[in-house]
Amino acid sequence: MVSCMENIKDMKLRIGILLYGLTWGGASRRVLTLARGFTKKGHNVKIIIAERGHYLDNDTNGLEIVELRHGLLRYFLKNASKKRKLDFSRYPLAGYLEKKEIDILLSGGNNAHLAAISAKLLSKTDIPLILRFSNPLEASLSKRQKLSRRIRYIKSCRYYPRADGFIAVSKAIAADISKAAGIHLEEIKVIYNPMFTPELVKRSQEQIEHPWLTARGRNKVPVIMGAGRLVFQKNFDLLLNAFARALNNRELRLIILGEGKQRKHLEDLAAKLGLKDRVDFPGFVPNPVAYMARADLFCLSSRWEGLPGVLIESLAAGCPVISTDCPGGSAEILDHGKFGLLTPADDERSMTQAILKALDTNWDSSALKERARFFSADKAIDGYLQVFKTTLKKKQYSLPRAEK
Repeated sequence: MVSCMENIKDMKLRIGILLYGLTWGGASRRVLTLARGFTKKGHNVKIIIAERGHYLDNDTNGLEIVELRHGLLRYFLKNASKKRKLDFSRYPLAGYLEKKEIDILLSGGNNAHLAAISAKLLSKTDIPLILRFSNPLEASLSKRQKLSRRIRYIKSCRYYPRADGFIAVSKAIAADISKAAGIHLEEIKVIYNPMFTPELVKRSQEQIEHPWLTARGRNKVPVIMGAGRLVFQKNFDLLLNAFARALNNRELRLIILGEGKQRKHLEDLAAKLGLKDRVDFPGFVPNPVAYMARADLFCLSSRWEGLPGVLIESLAAGCPVISTDCPGGSAEILDHGKFGLLTPADDERSMTQAILKALDTNWDSSALKERARFFSADKAIDGYLQVFKTTLKKKQYSLPRAEK
């Protein structure tokens, strides 16, 4: 038994990581950081995707990408929704698991978990499945109006406990999943996202071209920033309305980075609020942290989050931050207000007051940067590998007992 434990401790793992696809979203970037870290430590990594989308080309060099083959179903799924494509991916994923080309499977984001669990059950393999919880269940699914989301919530609560291991990106997410799915809290390992790297600091120092941004404290007019997908979850309506209120007290500008299906809605709202010359929507930019390094304030207005990387990136750039105290890990990043201001979720007046207060506060940028270092990539990578190896040990010891 001791020699078995030593073998697992020293073995080079074949790690499969399941995602819908590789995009510029936070889940993809976090998973790629993990994959590169696992590879540097000598492990073999395969990133398994349901659909070939817009790759992060510079970030996938040296990584093996496995695109699931849907056969004739690909014609049926050509214009299907992301959720439907993931649901049908259970079949080719089950076939892949049957080949036993990996030792362990990590489901990289909440939207892939049900497909991963179904595939494992279909394949009848003993490959351990680890779920990485990146968003709260209650806020993201149970309170939404669509019936399909309610059904997905019920299925998630029922099937999540069937996985072999659990990782949450924040303590708040762990508590949420434990309560919703009935998984004992001690079974869920909290590992903060792999955010801080030396490369992040270098990226913050890169030059950018924007007429409003010179350098923090030297911008002609103070510039506030927001960043993320332009979707319901991020609640940029709140940021625009709070910004409009703040303009009654001082001259400001706002830059919102990102793309999404709410772009036109947000542009229309900005025009309605008379913000046309004070708000800019540059869309997607490859290096948002360079913008944060030159902005005077970063605001996160989300309705819920997992562990929002944009807050850590802002801190790493020395940029003061405001965040809604929404379900998720925002408060943990800011140490409950020590490293930034927290406001109630969806509270326009409170966010307005926080914007004005933050701009008048003399922030210690070195302390903000030091806080970002707490969320180091190396620490996260080691944490994941420990969970993988611990799970494999449990599987090895439980299987012989089950055979008796």
